[in-house]
Amino acid sequence: MSSMQDQTRQTLFNMGSGPQRLFELLPDPAPFADWREIRVDINPDCRPDICSNLGDLRPVIADGAADLIYCSHVIEHFHDHEVDAVLREFARILHRDGMLMLRLPDLAAVVAQFDPADPARPLYGSPAGPISALDVLYGHRSSIAQGNVFMAHRTGFTEASLASRLLEAGFDEVRTLPGPSVEFCAIASRGALSFGPQLEALIGWMMR
Repeated sequence: MSSMQDQTRQTLFNMGSGPQRLFELLPDPAPFADWREIRVDINPDCRPDICSNLGDLRPVIADGAADLIYCSHVIEHFHDHEVDAVLREFARILHRDGMLMLRLPDLAAVVAQFDPADPARPLYGSPAGPISALDVLYGHRSSIAQGNVFMAHRTGFTEASLASRLLEAGFDEVRTLPGPSVEFCAIASRGALSFGPQLEALIGWMMR
């Protein structure tokens, strides 16, 4: 494919992608048939397209380069004082007509299910194994024990608290959706909020 053709394709930036491409995880990737996915991660072992800290993307991603940003279970890994810089970078690289989708743990849901007698009690199952309140609050303990310190959690959010942070970071509209288990989704835009087929596909996948 020529570079000119590549420039005409819409782009999804998968922020904090881990080792897999999002398009390969979706049960129906058809809505993204003409899109390209760029994986961004700080961990070089994940072999991302761009290896970078999400808090400073200026050297590697231009203003308005993203038509859609997908960021799943990532911003809770930053120290709280670093989160605003990450969200401002997302606003900077997002096209005026683009959308941001964040998935992350819901502290309110964790508190509602917290077992004081057994905080390690599993709340739900995942491909990585059972997930407890301790895993949600502090990071996946098994991964951390195996040496993946990138999995540690350093802050947390509720739907209301994240919506406020997104508006302060420069987004004009924000909508939050409770997800399965103890997570939620936040959709944000710099212009009018619009749910296209790509965003609908991601929401449907998250809600499954």
